[in-house]
Order: sequence, then structure tokens, then C-alpha cells
Amino acid sequence: MPTATSEPRMAAPEAVAGLNRRIEAIQAELHRLLRGRASLQVILPGLHDEASGRVDAEKLAAHLGVPLKRLAEGLRLNYKAVHRNPSAAGFQPALRPVKRCAEILDGFFPQPETARVWLNTPHPDLEGRTALELILANRPAAVLRILESAAAGVPV
Repeated sequence: MPTATSEPRMAAPEAVAGLNRRIEAIQAELHRLLRGRASLQVILPGLHDEASGRVDAEKLAAHLGVPLKRLAEGLRLNYKAVHRNPSAAGFQPALRPVKRCAEILDGFFPQPETARVWLNTPHPDLEGRTALELILANRPAAVLRILESAAAGVPV
């Protein structure tokens, strides 16, 4: 059974056209707002060596709040070699997952101090260990999996 409407039938095409114009305006505004976000960017650029652009172990250790020696030994890197050249190409495979953890944490906690609190808090999905303990036990992949899942909105 048809229902009565307060608007005349002839107004429907005009209303649709008006809605389409509003949708186009909203889409244009969204595109303008998101344009800058979609551009390439380096997260935490201060953790990189200025000359080479590679991750700097010394800067990463300071960001995490741990001594360089502890980070180097935890990642199974030779401390003396890391101390001499903290951004050496050979260290990058070990440093990249840790830096990625720092990047994701920066998205959740812009203050490094707050990120350090999270890193030093026991986590049930890490068998009660802290994320920093696992990173320093050369197991950053476990921490990274939790952080990437959280960033994607996927429960662990």
C-alpha cells in the first residue's frame, strides 16, 4: 500500500541531484584532507644516520631507553662494531624490525616516554614478558606482530 509523503513527486529528482552535489563536495573535501596523508613520509627520521639514511643503532637504543651495548648484544650484534659504526649496512636487517616497532608505537604514543612504558609492561600475549624483553632477546618479530595487528585493528 503506497504511503503518502509530504514532498511532491516532482521534487525527487531535484533532491537526488542536490544529494549528489553534496556527496561530490564531501568527496572533494576528503580527497583534499587525505592527500597529504597519502604522501611518502619517514616516520621517526631522527633514528636514521643523516649521511647514509640507514637506521642508527645508537639513536634507536636511546629512543628505546636502553644502553647501546644491551641493544647490540640483544640483537646478537658485535657491540664493538656497532659502537664504531652504528648505522652499518650489515646491522640493518636486525635493526629494521625494532625500528618498525618504534614507528608503530609512535603512532599510538607520540611521546617516547609513553612508548617506553608500554615496552616495559608485561603483556599477556607475550606470555607475561615485556615487549622490550623480547626485543632484547632477538625476538622483535613477536612484538611487531602484536603491534601491526593492533595498528590494523585486528585483535591478537
